[in-house]
This record gives sequence, C-alpha cells and structure tokens, in this order.
Amino acid sequence: MKRKNIIPLIALVLVLALTGGVLFAACNEGGTDTETDELIFTDDLDVTDSENLAPRAAATASSSANSASSVLDGNTDTVWTAEGTSGEYLEITFSSPVSANTVVLREDGNFISGFSFVLPDENGGYPKDGYGNFINAFYRQQDRIERYRYCTFDRVELSSFRIYFNSVYPEGKDLSIAEVEIYDVAPKGYEQDFRVFSYYTPQDLQYMTQEDLLEDFESDTITDVILISLAFWMEDGTVIYAKDPEDYDPSAPDYDKDRDQFLSTPTYYDQAVQKVHDAIAAHVARGGRDINICIDFYPKVVEYNGLPDNTDELVKSIHKLIVEDDRVDGIDIDWEYPTGVAEWNAYGDMLVEVDKDFEASGKDKYISLALSADNVRLTEEQVQAVDFVQMMAYDRFDIVDGNHASFRSGAYSSMRYFVNLGFEPSQLVLGLPLYGRPNTWDTVWTNYGYGDIDTVYSTQDKAPYTYWDNVQWVYYGGANMDNSVQYDDTVLTQVWVNGAALVADKTAYVIEQGFAGMMLWRETTDYEWDVLDKDGMPLSILRAIHDTASERIDGYAE
Repeated sequence: MKRKNIIPLIALVLVLALTGGVLFAACNEGGTDTETDELIFTDDLDVTDSENLAPRAAATASSSANSASSVLDGNTDTVWTAEGTSGEYLEITFSSPVSANTVVLREDGNFISGFSFVLPDENGGYPKDGYGNFINAFYRQQDRIERYRYCTFDRVELSSFRIYFNSVYPEGKDLSIAEVEIYDVAPKGYEQDFRVFSYYTPQDLQYMTQEDLLEDFESDTITDVILISLAFWMEDGTVIYAKDPEDYDPSAPDYDKDRDQFLSTPTYYDQAVQKVHDAIAAHVARGGRDINICIDFYPKVVEYNGLPDNTDELVKSIHKLIVEDDRVDGIDIDWEYPTGVAEWNAYGDMLVEVDKDFEASGKDKYISLALSADNVRLTEEQVQAVDFVQMMAYDRFDIVDGNHASFRSGAYSSMRYFVNLGFEPSQLVLGLPLYGRPNTWDTVWTNYGYGDIDTVYSTQDKAPYTYWDNVQWVYYGGANMDNSVQYDDTVLTQVWVNGAALVADKTAYVIEQGFAGMMLWRETTDYEWDVLDKDGMPLSILRAIHDTASERIDGYAE
C-alpha cells in the first residue's frame, strides 16, 4: 500500500514552488500580459458534438417564470433572472423521457456558487438530508458556474428535474442563467492515446516499493511517469543530480539551493530511474501496458539559467540524459519561469535545438513543457518543437471564493489560452492538483488523500467527505511557506481541492475537446483506488479519470 501520509502537508508541494516561481496567479479570465490576450475567448471550446436535447423540454422556475423558457432557446443573449438569490431553481420537463449524462450551464454573470440537479421523489417533492443536501440529487457541485460549466454524471432517465442554485456572492448581484443544454454524450473515437502523466519526486520514490508503484500502474490509467527533482541544469549547461533523500541534510529544506543536497554524479538518479523502469517491466510482464519514463528538467537556480550562452552544452547534456538512455522516453522542461522577451526567445530557441537533436538521433523521444497560462511567449516554430504541454492549471485563485483550481480557471480558461497561442489540442495536457489550498490564498498545501475520510472531516458539525466535495475541513499543524503564519492544529481550516466529481467533469471536457489527456500533481497524494464515501462513491482522482475515460472514449476500457 502507498504510504499516503509520509509526505509533510506543506512540503514537496508542487512544481510552482520548486524553483521559486510564481506562487499566485489570480486568473479569473485566463492569462494576462501576453501578445495574444485579445484572443482569449475567440476559439470555440464550448461546443458539444452530441445533440442538445434541451429544445425538446419546457422550463419553469421558482420566480420570474415568464422568462424561464429563455434558458432553452439556444440564445445566450436571452436570460432568466431570478427574483431572489436563495432557494431559487429552474425546473426542466420533457414530454417524454430522455437519457442524459451531461448538462452545460451558462451563467449570465459570475456570481452563482454551488448548484445541484435533483429528481423529484414519488410524491413530487425535493427533500433534503440532515446536512442540507438534496436526497435525490444526481449531480451537485460547490464550484461556480460562470461563463461555461460542463457537468457530467452517470446516465440517468429524465422526465422532469430541477436545477437548484445554492447562493449568490457578492450580495446585491443577480442570479441569472443564459442557457441550459442537455446531452447524452456517446463514447468517441480517439486519434491518439489518451495520456495520463503522473509526477513522482525523490521523496516519493524513497518510500515506495515496487509493489507500491505496481499498485499505481495496475489500472492501466497512467501512461507516463515524470520523475521530478532528480536532474537539473547548471549555468554552464552541465547536469547536477539529486542526492539520495536518506542522505539529505535534515536541517536544510528539501528544495533549498545549496549544493550539499546534490551531486555531480548520477548515483541516486540512476537508482531511481531503474526502480521505476523495473516496476514498469514487472507491470508489462503482468499483462499491463508499457509506460513511458519522462525526466523533469529545469535550471538549478532560475536566475543562473545560462541561456543563450550555454545552449550548445545544454543540448549535449540533454542528449546524454535522454537520447543515450534507453530507459527514458522524454524530457519535461520545467523552467518556472522565463522573464521577459529575451529569456523566452532563448528558451524557445533551446527547445528547437533539442527537437532537432532528438529528430537526428532517430530515436522516439518527446519534449514536454510544464507551463501556466500566463505570459507564455513562444513562436510558431518553437510551439511546433514541443510534443506536450503540462498545463499547470492550479494555484489560480479566483477573485471571489479563493478557489485555486475551479472548472473555469482550472480547465476552461487554461485550455483556451494555450489553443490561442497556437498549440494543437493533441499537444495539451490538463494538470490537476491532488492537494488543497486554503481559500485565504495562504501558502499552505494539504494532501487531497489526507488519510481517510474521518480524518478530513474531524468534527461532528461537518458533513462526511463525499465524491462531490471540493471543500475539505482539516486541522492543520505547521507553518506556511514563508513562516508568516503558524497553524497550531486546533483551528479548523477550510481548503479547496478538486474532488472526484470535479475531476470527472474536467476529464470529460478534455475528452470532448480532443486534448491529449490529464496530468496529476501527484498520484502519491491521491486516495487509494478502492476508498469510498458514505454513499459508496469512489474518492480516488486516478479512478475518476479512468472511469470517465472508460465511459467517454470508445474502447478505452479494453
């Protein structure tokens, strides 16, 4: 079994923290200050291939009923606006039952937080449980709706159902819906493999046995393992390698910039790569799919990246690290972040040279980049040199709720941003956070798979953690990253996570749009595959991806 709690809640946090890069990116509209900002919402990533069943239905509402029909007319310029902001709902009724597994909501505004789709009971009522949740809800979210919200659920037969809206914030704003779209989405063919990338750190591997890795691989969901913080480039273009974590100086942070945590020889690096390589071989021997190994690579000290002067030497180092090692399939270049046009030009030119070197080698090696949807400056040639972008669609706090990876900021906006830069959907991988952040924006990270569901909701006044939840309540002990706040393990802290239902929505949306796949930061902080909530629903993020892909991609389960 994986040791879910071996990793300190605040340590080993995420790619954004490793190199002293940007910790906060309040991204309500997508990237900022780029050459293509004016194009942020020009590409059409809000179309569903299936037939919209909504025109077959009629709509009534809790208030302003005379305008309710506008939500089914296919025109986002006509809207339904409720008279109040509490207890409001839309009721959708079909003349004959239809099957559906997807609803798209389009808000007129940016103020609705939380919503549920509910079936009536045998008496036509809509009862709630002791925690205030609708008993017959077949879908619910704590997320916002905003411009576009893609909602997925197990196929259900609908004659009549209600969409209840939780609340509006800030006060004084309208609760207003432009469109409700209803679909029965069939599995689609996929032109490429649906990829799932998962990062592993030296500390992860230190505690994981081969059986632990095989447990991660067992479902045949992970396609690529990215090994991070094992190799770094120096100012002169040479490579320095991580020490065995057992030999780290305990008085120094795991990711400090002192050389005593690193070696010029790849002793532990080789051991770690071989450990993963052997686990993959064992998985294949058991009848599982082959899995790629990708080496995450970034400058040891960002401000001393050495480019462009060290480009030739750096390309030689990458050649030796990737091309000459038959255990390795690709490189994930994770420089966070170039600043200014000159550094972006040097970075992009280096990518082109690496791509040329890979092509000349005749070996099938790929180039991946870890990027956030901010200030990316790559030319068309540089974009074409890249095989995958790991879109770090997290730590992107929304302005109102402080949620750091909502559907809007953590999928919709990030995906549109990179398409508008010229990337093909088949190059783009949506990153998921398997960790929580306080909605205060504080620099604290907590594991998604915190242990068990009783540990997460540790007081009787909080509902048990469920498949639908994106909010966890935890007692956190320790300091935040800059030691400005000390948590004493007695104050209940609310953190925002991506629960399994939200991940299912994001995965289905990625498949709908034909993107390359999903990225996990990190599988070692997930719930175990078979952990269920009180209703028997799975909590594992990896399982949510697998189950959704099995439903949405033709032949995926085979």
